[in-house]
Amino acid sequence: MFENLLEMQERGARDRARGRSLADNPMSKPDILPIADFQEWYSMFDAWRFGWSIEDAMAGHINMPRDGGALSRTYTRTV
Repeated sequence: MFENLLEMQERGARDRARGRSLADNPMSKPDILPIADFQEWYSMFDAWRFGWSIEDAMAGHINMPRDGGALSRTYTRTV
């Protein structure tokens, strides 16, 4: 189960890097529901969301210039 949660976090981060929104959480798709084990489902749902959120936070990081020029900030927000 632990490995599955890590994989789902990584998937969330990849999905955010590809421009997907929080609404694109694969665990909220109708073909996943109904859920036999709510706790397991919610853990996977939350793991994806956590990975997505980490990548979203990193998208606002400071870009370090390679040529010694001034720092620039790049912010990306999808809501």
